[in-house]
Amino acid sequence: MNKTLVIGILFFFISITSFGQYNRGGERGDRISVGLGPSFLYGDNTGIHSEFKFKILPVVSGEYITSFNDFIDIKATLGWQMINSGDYYDDNLIKRIAEDGYPHAFKGNLFFADVMPYYIFNPDRRGFVATAFKFYSGLGVGVFHSMRTDKKRVYEGDNYIDIEYKDSDTHVYFPLRVGSFFRIPDTYNDLGIEGSLLISPFGNMEGNGKQQKAVNADIAVQLQVYYKFYLW
Repeated sequence: MNKTLVIGILFFFISITSFGQYNRGGERGDRISVGLGPSFLYGDNTGIHSEFKFKILPVVSGEYITSFNDFIDIKATLGWQMINSGDYYDDNLIKRIAEDGYPHAFKGNLFFADVMPYYIFNPDRRGFVATAFKFYSGLGVGVFHSMRTDKKRVYEGDNYIDIEYKDSDTHVYFPLRVGSFFRIPDTYNDLGIEGSLLISPFGNMEGNGKQQKAVNADIAVQLQVYYKFYLW
């Protein structure tokens, strides 16, 4: 297994076991949450984004959350996103990609793990009127592992063949998230929605380094609905 992936997994589980030590009995206890929603990958061979031609696929994640103070929570996230390039390129574009030695298509899975502190803009505090919906935003650091079947076109004169092969990439990414949640009436659980950008400025999530997009970094874009369970 890739050393970077091993380090990332160890980092994730060490974070889970250590974060609970920060909680000192504040208003928000430790929580776990599960999320599900749509996602897409912004890469160099993931569709024609300017024309909104790209694959929208599922993403699932689990989180452990603890409170640092009234305004700041810290969470560790572990998740999976299905990734697929789709079939949006004409033969001329495929040929240009092939001439540079890159795959023009792929399908596979993106696994990710990260740690992120986030700031709650309107937390419940003693002496203040509580608000139903809480809003937050945060930036963190994590490791992704992309496992794919890539497809590359090889030309022999006027003829060509498409070759499929297994490939993978593991790199650091930076999650940027914004979201909102509210307490479900008559329960001690929360329901929330969160938008995420998993930004990879150093490595390819899709195995293609031919720059064909406006932003250099590969970005996994996610929108998830979360259900949060309080542990204590």
